[in-house]
Amino acid sequence: MNSAEHIVSPYGSWKSPLTAASVASASASVSSVLIDRATNPSRVYWLESRPSEGGRRTLLSKLVDDYSDATLIEHLADTQWNVRTAVHEYGGGAYAVHNGIVVFANWSDQGIYLLDTQQGTPRRIGSLDDKLRYAAFAIHQSGSFVVCVREDHRDSEIEAPAALVAIALTVSQEATPDIVLYRGSDFVSSPAMSVSDEIAFFTWNHPDMNWDATTLWRAQLLIDSGLPTGLDQLRAVAGQTERESIYQPRFDSEGTLHFISDRVGGFWNPYHVNTNGQVTLSLAQPIEEEFASPEWSFGESTMQPVPGRAPCVAVTYGGEDGQSVLGILNVVTHVFDELPTPGWSVLGDFQFGTTRSGEPVLVLVAGGPTEPLSLFTYYINGMTSTRLSAKNSAVDEMAGFVSVPRTIAFPTRLPFNESSVAEAYAYFYPPTNRNYKAPADELPPLLVLSHGGPTSAAHAVYQPKIQYWTSRGFAVVDVNYGGSTGYGRAYRERLYPQFGVVDVEDCCAAALHLSATGIVDRHRLSIMGGSAGGFTTLACLAFRPEVFAVGASLYGISDLEVLIKETHKFEAQYPVHLVGPYPEAQAVYKSRSPLYSVDTLACPAIFLQGLEDKVVPPNQAVFMVEKLREKGIRVAHLEFEGEQHGFRQAKNIVRALEAQLFFFGKILGFVPADHIEPAVPIYNE
Repeated sequence: MNSAEHIVSPYGSWKSPLTAASVASASASVSSVLIDRATNPSRVYWLESRPSEGGRRTLLSKLVDDYSDATLIEHLADTQWNVRTAVHEYGGGAYAVHNGIVVFANWSDQGIYLLDTQQGTPRRIGSLDDKLRYAAFAIHQSGSFVVCVREDHRDSEIEAPAALVAIALTVSQEATPDIVLYRGSDFVSSPAMSVSDEIAFFTWNHPDMNWDATTLWRAQLLIDSGLPTGLDQLRAVAGQTERESIYQPRFDSEGTLHFISDRVGGFWNPYHVNTNGQVTLSLAQPIEEEFASPEWSFGESTMQPVPGRAPCVAVTYGGEDGQSVLGILNVVTHVFDELPTPGWSVLGDFQFGTTRSGEPVLVLVAGGPTEPLSLFTYYINGMTSTRLSAKNSAVDEMAGFVSVPRTIAFPTRLPFNESSVAEAYAYFYPPTNRNYKAPADELPPLLVLSHGGPTSAAHAVYQPKIQYWTSRGFAVVDVNYGGSTGYGRAYRERLYPQFGVVDVEDCCAAALHLSATGIVDRHRLSIMGGSAGGFTTLACLAFRPEVFAVGASLYGISDLEVLIKETHKFEAQYPVHLVGPYPEAQAVYKSRSPLYSVDTLACPAIFLQGLEDKVVPPNQAVFMVEKLREKGIRVAHLEFEGEQHGFRQAKNIVRALEAQLFFFGKILGFVPADHIEPAVPIYNE
């Protein structure tokens, strides 16, 4: 269809091929890539979430050079299996594989199970206690035991002591006690073992999060009769005297310990321990780029030693205009060989394998502005990449409907120096639909996205949930407000202790900047966010009521005081940095909580909440809705059975997305082309 044949229709009412159901099906994500380097380095394993099966995560594998799915195996097809751990509530690191044996955590009972991939059914091992949770599995080279993180909920849900434990990989009718290797820190993470039975891991303590300050430890495993009995020569490698955030300890084949730290300059850069036992920067000099992301979940992998090529590691970092850089770094000579990529903006889950012909291959999850996150192979010798899935990408059928973002920087104010002008960042997506155009005198409505975390980031990667809006005629801006990652520690800590101030200012500044440039409608600015982003959304509506016309809160926080009192261990003291010590700063908690400032909230909002959410209690949404109803403001409220912190079931993803579109149409004055049933009940309409 050429421009003369475009259908003229108001923004928001365009018909899009990207339905809410297709967004839900696209929510089937790939994660947790592993390769069994012990006996079969040609087979790659990964987890796939299944929204159509209640959001469960199943284990799949195939050969790394099979692009037809001829060797594809689903190892846990029975829906009773859901490879997911509740450690830290956010999970990750839910399985490991070695010599054809898989150890995994099952969601329903949080038990540890042993699966022989060649035969048999999963069998439970270990303590057999449902009050114990496990994650970050690392199987010893002997195959006789696994080392992992244990979170103990037997006496307390909030305190839940953490420990590093070893568990024998034997099936027994009776419980096998855990072998405790380390305890004494509030949190422990990421155990890694060397061929000489050294072990490394990192720890941290309240009130810090792992992106604030961690300590890297190294020790020798003491092993007797095939099982560990403890640790010898335990010593701190880094982080004991300086505040630094340390991630991803890795031993290469020669026993060199590699890790990522922000110790110099505040950016996560690669380091290693040299032959003299000294921590050494692996680059020629520190660079202001991030080689890692905050570890909300276990199992992050943006650095891996290259097998057979010590002391080389594969690494990635954020480059210009949201594009990421991939390369091989020799940590001794500091030579960095950049590898060409097809415009990827997100790379992770690095694992090395070998093709059937013996060629080394990097397997990773990657995506870009026109490529959803998918499983890829990268041939480091030939410098070529191929999508490993035999299925066509959904984007292949979306030509002319995909909005490609551009990076924007915009002026904002810092609360501690309002006279100065600082910069914040975002990705702007214009409305895009090859079949439609709007009337000449109309500007598009703008949807501001405030990401969760808040210590997280927006990325310029294809996301169906964004394209759902842009293909219907919305402009979208995905904001990396102060506090976001990817810009170094100083930018990350702009939010300390200014949560509810800096993020609000930046989201409002992004919207007003775009309206001032004349590319969006000043009177139809909307905002949406989930979790911490939901708090930012509600805070924008409450404290800057002159900016937005409507907002949507997905499992968002409305009462900061309730959050610090009722949340889980991992984030129990996160607000100490974000807001201030409690109860000393109780007045600040209340003053920044939208629930206590509902009198200033003057625009409609829709609330969507999972009823099993342990991160944000569902009663927060109930309280807020009741206040808005009493005030006479149009408000909608949908609750979802069986959902935790985030929606995983296909039917609920569909309902939540369509409900937002329906509600926004009512408020902003457009009629969606979609047939949305049942209608969303709106109070005070």
